Amino acid sequence: MTLLSVKEYHFSSEHFEDKLHRHECVQLLVIKKGLIRVETQTSCSVITEKDGIWIIAGSMHRLTMLKDTSLYSIYVDPFARADFPYKTQVVNVSPLMHALMPKLVGIDSHYLPHSIEEWTIELFLNELRSLSDLYAFELPYPKDLEYQEICHYISENLDYPWSVADFSKRLKVSDRTVTRQFYKQTGLSFVEWLRRKRMQVALELLTSGEPITQVALQVGYDSPSAFTTVFKQRLGFTPRDYVNKVMGK
Repeated sequence: MTLLSVKEYHFSSEHFEDKLHRHECVQLLVIKKGLIRVETQTSCSVITEKDGIWIIAGSMHRLTMLKDTSLYSIYVDPFARADFPYKTQVVNVSPLMHALMPKLVGIDSHYLPHSIEEWTIELFLNELRSLSDLYAFELPYPKDLEYQEICHYISENLDYPWSVADFSKRLKVSDRTVTRQFYKQTGLSFVEWLRRKRMQVALELLTSGEPITQVALQVGYDSPSAFTTVFKQRLGFTPRDYVNKVMGK
């Protein structure tokens, strides 16, 4: 049995957060509606409607679900295919996979060879090989504890116009050192890291029903128009488009 289980969940409470845990198999979470945050020991990712996250076997992680979030949880044998993604990552889920998932819910290990269940599972497993990474929704943590602490402080105070100079002042080192070390530890510039963090928090706030103007100010933009410009550049749609989709308009 290579596809271990496919289950559908709906979280109607205001907020749900589980404990840090891991699985011996691969877990693919696909969002039908709403938003989840997935934290690992090395990164934080936000996953919105129609997208998913591939969590490799043995990866410690914690899930946070917002109100009215629906998702599929799929467990897969990591050796079912030789060329599965090798790291935990946010992924783009194909329309075919979305069409197949409802048919897979509830299938157990007792299906017959050459049956429609087996064919559906094999087709789904082959589709998993083509998952593509959505880097814009992933936020790696710095490896150094001091850098982590400053990033956490910045994350809690996104309304401030942070710069590399603010970071280096707290560490009492040069801007050049921070720029070099930050990229070495995360693979991102500090500016790119901050933009991704602001987008992650903005998505959570918008999904929770916060007004666009308030969200723009909370995550550090001077005006809703500036926020809208960056949001559309990075995600391909405006905050208003996203809110209308979340609200089902």
